[in-house]
Amino acid sequence: MGQLLWELLPWGYQVLLAIEGLRTGLLDVLFSLITDIGSEFGYLVIVCLVYWCVNKGVGQVASFAYLSAATLNLWLKDIWLIPRPDDPALEGVWQRAGIVGRLMPLRHETSPSFPSTHAQVAATAWGYLAARLGRTWFWAIAVTLIVLISFSRLYLGVHLPQDVLAGVAIGIVYLAAWLVAAPRVQAWLSRRALGWRWALAMLVPLVLWAAHPRKDTTAALGAMMGLGIGYLLEGQTTRFRVEGEWWRRILRAGLGLALVLAVYLALSTLSASLGRGLGWAFEMGLRGLRYGLVGLTAGWVAPWLFVRCQLASRE
Repeated sequence: MGQLLWELLPWGYQVLLAIEGLRTGLLDVLFSLITDIGSEFGYLVIVCLVYWCVNKGVGQVASFAYLSAATLNLWLKDIWLIPRPDDPALEGVWQRAGIVGRLMPLRHETSPSFPSTHAQVAATAWGYLAARLGRTWFWAIAVTLIVLISFSRLYLGVHLPQDVLAGVAIGIVYLAAWLVAAPRVQAWLSRRALGWRWALAMLVPLVLWAAHPRKDTTAALGAMMGLGIGYLLEGQTTRFRVEGEWWRRILRAGLGLALVLAVYLALSTLSASLGRGLGWAFEMGLRGLRYGLVGLTAGWVAPWLFVRCQLASRE
């Protein structure tokens, strides 16, 4: 498998050179925006909106589907360690293949290239939302976004086509497994004592992080722990109802996103100033705490505020 991936590099690079010839100023802006929809912050927004305003249970499970898919992708990247298309380490590959032109990426990425995180997570996250919400029109939106987000990575020059194709394929397989496993896990958890759920909310992210302690996995698994704790606190104390007038849902979305964004930016600034020169362990701890608090805010603090402001009622 590894040898095949390296042999496909020249073909993939030539595809990117052909796509580069299609670039225009308008398309540059459009595909930059589309790729941002498939970013960490893009999924934070859509999962929060579903959880707060559409379907509480779907939003909760969708957040874990997204974060676990992202964690799996980071593990796979470190198995294959395929460089990005603009990595100087690949210059010899292009020369031996007789490729004269050189790609000018519109963004710069430093993580390994294969498989594409954006493509894999888009297939899992948007596919899960479409499957659970069960609307034909939403399926059309989901498929369109999966295709556009995946193609945006080629257009920007940060992934080879084999990265994107593999990402979508892995995402679909993971989605199928998730759709089968998630209801069974939920049923099993419903029969366990509350202490079990608290222990799993904290231990599962910690164990997964210990298996692959990296910067990006720290963010994903910190958010997973924060959300898990937040959902448990919400279920025990707040128990807000998603149902309500359309204007209440819109106000919920605006207030909640403003709160989560404020916490995200404030903690980012604080961790950047505190984490300089204090070592890897301290930096990872701050990063995990930051994303954990963002998850806690989205999962519990925002719903508590909705109820206090009479933007949502209690069950």
